[in-house]
Amino acid sequence: MSFSYDVKEELARLFSDACCQKAELAALIRMAGIIKITGGLGKATLQIQTEHASTARKAFKLLKKHIKSSVEVAISKNNFLKNHIMYIISVNLEEARGLLKDMGILSENEKRISFKNSINPVLIRKRCCRRAYLRGAFLGGGSISDPKGPYHMEFVTIGKRHAYALSRLIGSFGLKAGVMERKNSQMVYLKDGNNIAELLGIMGAHGSLLKFEDIRVIKEMRNSVNRMVNCETANLNKTIDAAVRQIECIKFLKQQNLFDNLPSNLKQVAELRLKFPDLCLKELGQMMNPVLGKSGVSYRLKKIENIVENLQSMKGEK
Repeated sequence: MSFSYDVKEELARLFSDACCQKAELAALIRMAGIIKITGGLGKATLQIQTEHASTARKAFKLLKKHIKSSVEVAISKNNFLKNHIMYIISVNLEEARGLLKDMGILSENEKRISFKNSINPVLIRKRCCRRAYLRGAFLGGGSISDPKGPYHMEFVTIGKRHAYALSRLIGSFGLKAGVMERKNSQMVYLKDGNNIAELLGIMGAHGSLLKFEDIRVIKEMRNSVNRMVNCETANLNKTIDAAVRQIECIKFLKQQNLFDNLPSNLKQVAELRLKFPDLCLKELGQMMNPVLGKSGVSYRLKKIENIVENLQSMKGEK
């Protein structure tokens, strides 16, 4: 199963305090719920639809705690993903109307009945209730990518106002969440690994948080090693290129019988470079008499290169 599935499994098993249950249920309804009118008499039902079995059980239990009438569960194939099963938890809208109004998520007018595009502030007055709302929102419309790849967590919801309200709710914990439109939905997303890890802890997915952090540590270590290797490789290539260039310049001077005309300090470093082509500048400097620092060796070799460049320029050579 995916990492996202495992997170939902853990969250769905958590027990919510009495004060938090309505906040969690409200988020579930707001993210995964619809009002469906069927039959010639226009019978209206509240439905929560999910592909996740544990989320369906969670929604069923929460509805049963707050609604006295029967709550029905149906299973159907997902029309878009034929291999996936859709769980549908239904309750008569008239029986659920009082609960929906109490949670502040039902909007009614003469033409239609729908959900409000906001979060009822009464539901999230307490910190624990805000955590429960985020937990319900993730169960209803959230997902998280495998931490082995790029970090990404998202909540997909309908309605721009609700998306920004959810973003502000995440922000109340000191985390940064963005909002963007995707097709006909609004997506609240987090891409920073630290923020995602903190949000997993806030929602109560502590087991998933530990797994996320384990993978993240290994990933960061691997990336760090790769950066060090790349840096060392780049430095080594630069050293080799410089050594090849220096040796060619020294050989040019020998071919032109000009090597003996060099000052003694330049001849000394040139002879060491020819004899030890693989040594770095620091190692060459330690072999000189007197010992010379890296910058001093570099300066002398650069002087030899400049001499050769001037000679070639005078002869019209490239």
